[in-house]
Amino acid sequence: MAKIPKLKKLKLKKIIKDDEPKRPKEKFSKRLKRFYRNNRIYCILMGISFLCILLVITSLVIYFLTQTSSNKYGNRLDGIENYDTTENIKAVKEYITKSEDYEDVEIRVQGKIIYIDITVKPETSIEGMQNIAVGTLENFSQENLSYYDIQFAISRKDMKTYYGSKSSANSTITWSKYNLE
Repeated sequence: MAKIPKLKKLKLKKIIKDDEPKRPKEKFSKRLKRFYRNNRIYCILMGISFLCILLVITSLVIYFLTQTSSNKYGNRLDGIENYDTTENIKAVKEYITKSEDYEDVEIRVQGKIIYIDITVKPETSIEGMQNIAVGTLENFSQENLSYYDIQFAISRKDMKTYYGSKSSANSTITWSKYNLE
């Protein structure tokens, strides 16, 4: 086997010509203008994309800031102070307590919904439960009936709860399906 001779390292020297004058550095604005002239389409596209990204970020920030500062119900409760229900609720409680089938009643107002929870005697029929709920509607003013939704939960001992609801846009109570089983 023949040995491979080692090669010497080459040293490169920088050749400086004194004949050429040194070019002064261009100003940043001139370099930017030259870059724009050479890459006009890319510069325009970069500008448009930058504006779109900026628009999306600002709209997201505005959206989330307004969500945290607003009411959890939104603006659907505007003007609720014009519809006072205290007198109507007293009249409804009086009406239900005068009923023969009454055992307990609880009425609460949450937002635009009035919840009426009634406990009746175990021998009360479905028609009797419906009559109590329909009779409570007569104790509300027309203004409040057209503004508030009303939810009824009528329960009897050892039986399922019977549910009904009246929308502010509707004049009748819609009842859930109910089995005596």
